Amino acid sequence: RKCAFRVAYALAVSSGTHALARVESGLLSGKIKSLLTRRNLEALHSALTRLSPQERIAIAYSFPPWLVRKLAERLQPSEVERLVRACSRRTVWVRVNELKTSVQKVSKALEKVATVREDRDFPELLELVGVEDPPFEVLKLAERGLLIIQDKGSAAVAHALEPRAGLRVLDAAAAPGVKTSLIQQLAGNEAEVVAVDASRGRVEEMKELLSKLGVRNVHIVVADSASLKLAWKFERVLLDAPCTNSGAIASDPALRLALWKEPDVDRYVKLQTSMLKNSLQHLEIGGLLVYSTCSLLSEEGEKVVDATLQPERLDPSGMIGENGYTGFSCSSRVRRLFPHLHRTTGFFLARYKNV
Repeated sequence: RKCAFRVAYALAVSSGTHALARVESGLLSGKIKSLLTRRNLEALHSALTRLSPQERIAIAYSFPPWLVRKLAERLQPSEVERLVRACSRRTVWVRVNELKTSVQKVSKALEKVATVREDRDFPELLELVGVEDPPFEVLKLAERGLLIIQDKGSAAVAHALEPRAGLRVLDAAAAPGVKTSLIQQLAGNEAEVVAVDASRGRVEEMKELLSKLGVRNVHIVVADSASLKLAWKFERVLLDAPCTNSGAIASDPALRLALWKEPDVDRYVKLQTSMLKNSLQHLEIGGLLVYSTCSLLSEEGEKVVDATLQPERLDPSGMIGENGYTGFSCSSRVRRLFPHLHRTTGFFLARYKNV
């Protein structure tokens, strides 16, 4: 019920107390709703002014306090608040599947239900302006494999890899296959992709998605990329590593509750480091490796890169985003995407050239 109250409070603040009237059952009882009257909210807002900046932000936006504290270690207080506030509004991005259709056709179909804005960085991406959830028309087109819901930050990862026809590509943590499918879309289905994931259930989901999208030339392997040994070397390696998903709160509100208690970040860091070290063993001389996490934490980004990769071999040229957090050897050679600056989920990206 504590979680229900936090959600109800965020809803009342963002949409007004009248929004609670539409909720008639479940954990949101009449007693909880009675606490969130306009008068009580005004009293609460007055009390917020007496808290520390971090406490006020966490309560005002129903955001995990430990994550606010971590962000405050890296960003100015005003920017922390802008970032957290942006996580209350989801930006809906869709990626047109150019293996089956064209951007123009999909854009025209979606203009009936939303204002459609073509992305200036990645031409296959469309932003649906003025909506916070994908309209039914999007779901119908997705079912036909003509588009897929994909955040711009996720698309940026595949673009950073610079896939091309004829290249061998290793996707070391591939499921559910969204980035894998974009890799082949950018390569015209003519790269040779090995997609690895440790979860057999998620691999089955990936097979279904790739089939629906018309993606070919993908060899799927169920294995742990922290210990995987393949005979091949690859010109391109992608490690979009398992992480806290702290950057995805805007696109998945359930994470706001799942991450309320601080997760075991060290466990993720150990896994990321071992997967990255092993992925490097499969990179061809002259090849590119992209390491990414959907995380706002330096522990899962800059610290892993500083501990594992040589900074002089990091190549950020052409990658979108801001420099990494300051205070690290890699800071100017890696990129970060933020909800309040780029209308994306929070992402960390590093590209390494094996020279």
